[in-house]
Amino acid sequence: MITISDIILFVNSDEYYLRDKKNSKITGFKPITSATNGEISFYSYSDNQAVKKISSSNASTIICDKKLKKILNLNKNLIFVDNPRLWFFRCVNKFSKIDKPKGIHPTAIIESKITGKNIFVGPYTVIGKNVTIGDNTVIFGNVHIYANTMIGKNVTINAGTVIGARGFGYEVNENNDVETFHHLGGVEIHNDVEIGANVCIDRGTLENTIIEDKTIIDNLVHVGHNVKIGKNCQIVALSLIGGSTIIEENVKVSMCSVLRDNILIGRKSIIGMGSVVTKDVKNDTVVFGNPARVK
Repeated sequence: MITISDIILFVNSDEYYLRDKKNSKITGFKPITSATNGEISFYSYSDNQAVKKISSSNASTIICDKKLKKILNLNKNLIFVDNPRLWFFRCVNKFSKIDKPKGIHPTAIIESKITGKNIFVGPYTVIGKNVTIGDNTVIFGNVHIYANTMIGKNVTINAGTVIGARGFGYEVNENNDVETFHHLGGVEIHNDVEIGANVCIDRGTLENTIIEDKTIIDNLVHVGHNVKIGKNCQIVALSLIGGSTIIEENVKVSMCSVLRDNILIGRKSIIGMGSVVTKDVKNDTVVFGNPARVK
């Protein structure tokens, strides 16, 4: 069982107000609007609605912003931190037991020698030749991983994703017919990457398509051939990244965005929701709109 004391020690905060004893039990984690007595929640903001929102919640314990310390005097257990949402998520990860699946499902088709440890491959997943998979990687059902793909450690690939299909590479010949280009590259997915459901990541033409460490790709995202995505990026649902585009580290691409081919997105940039990006984006820049412009 978790106690309030466990939470206080974990978040390492000496700024709190307690209605109950430190050894009082916490029975679960819930949103602030649906939490009940005994449960813990959080509120991220320090706006005018903070007092009303927190006071109306039935949660016994709430993790909230340090800026509220001087104005909150409620009959609740309040723990004050910087970035309450982050610390709440950390508490969920720390104190909630989630069993990680392991083993190879008998319906999986695997054409490579799997040497990584503690790997899970779900039902009806296909893994082609010359594929390497690192330790503690989870690949759910109905995933298709083509040949010449490297998958690092602690990677999660959700159901229905396709990695390594041929990209959209062609030329129109002298007879006005389309000639497709045979792709010789592969895909590299580095360590601690999370890939959502029904994502398509194309293999490179002559070099590899690369997804670097700790990047998160949401559901229903398309990543074209030769794309390079740096570390710690967030690519949100329904986004499309055109071939040979480079996204540097710590970039967020918001939902339903389109990035044309052969552009550079500088580090720590943010692409706003629904944007159509047709030109390079400089470091530390926010752009949005169609076509995307600097905010």
